[in-house]
Amino acid sequence: MISPVKRKVFIHFIPIAFVLLFNSGCIPDTDKILTSEDFLSVLTENSIPFSGQPLDAKELPVDGLRPSDSQNAFDSNDTAFLLIECTLSEHAKSIKSGNSEIVDVYYNENLVLIVDKGRSVKLVECFLSLKPPLSYRQIGIFIYPLAACLVLAVFITTERLYSLRRGLTFPRKVEKALRSGEFPNKKWKRKSSAERISNVAIEQKPSQETLLAYSRLEIAALEKGLFLLEVVVAGAPLIGLLGTATGLVQVFSAMPANGLNNGTEIFSEGIAMALLTTIIGLAIAIPALIGHAYLCRVVDKRAASLDWLTARLIDAVGRDKTIHNLK
Repeated sequence: MISPVKRKVFIHFIPIAFVLLFNSGCIPDTDKILTSEDFLSVLTENSIPFSGQPLDAKELPVDGLRPSDSQNAFDSNDTAFLLIECTLSEHAKSIKSGNSEIVDVYYNENLVLIVDKGRSVKLVECFLSLKPPLSYRQIGIFIYPLAACLVLAVFITTERLYSLRRGLTFPRKVEKALRSGEFPNKKWKRKSSAERISNVAIEQKPSQETLLAYSRLEIAALEKGLFLLEVVVAGAPLIGLLGTATGLVQVFSAMPANGLNNGTEIFSEGIAMALLTTIIGLAIAIPALIGHAYLCRVVDKRAASLDWLTARLIDAVGRDKTIHNLK
């Protein structure tokens, strides 16, 4: 049976876990974030030299900036460019340049590049080729069932590891008493499964069938919650596959509207993002599978010990009854 303390912990654990996930930012977010360092790293990889310049040395007036926006001016092969990093991609699209006749403005997610008109094609190509790294935020609504699987697997594994401890199932003092041929002590408490079985045998003097039935109840209690781990092992990869299929449908439905020229790029990016759900699903299912196999092995070991205890108790109770009848 589940103790009131464990029941209360279980009832409050799931809501608290989800609140922590939300507060930690584990919320689906389609806004892709790039940093200025990402673009500068791409320039370095492509052997494009650049150097920082004071902002007031560049006459590149910009409209629509916010105090939170970061802007840095650079010089590359006598080509001046201004790199603006915004917190939101939607806000980046509202930024304009006051000198549209002498500069070009390019947008990539939350980054804005303002460069001298027609001066550096390579610089612009590097900027437009920049892609945000894949993250769990891009898997959409499937983060919720996957997070539920993760929380459930962690909780069940932790709770079973605690409940299947030797002291709560088959203490060493019980094993020592059985090995020495001593009948269990009446002063034993009901803290463990073995002690509860012994207490029933000593106080209630049950029949063999009754004691076996009670022993099976205690053994069944050891397996409590393990079926939920089986659900996680089977369900997490299926949720990942569902997310992958959904992502692929979105990719294929968007390809005709974008034409043949960039269809390959959209396809490859969509495939990578869609597979994230499968990766996360497998990352949850594999440890859960290992934990389930280990816990099943522990349950089998504890069940064998309790069976041995029950058999010894039946023999002891039978001898006591025989001696009592002879008297």
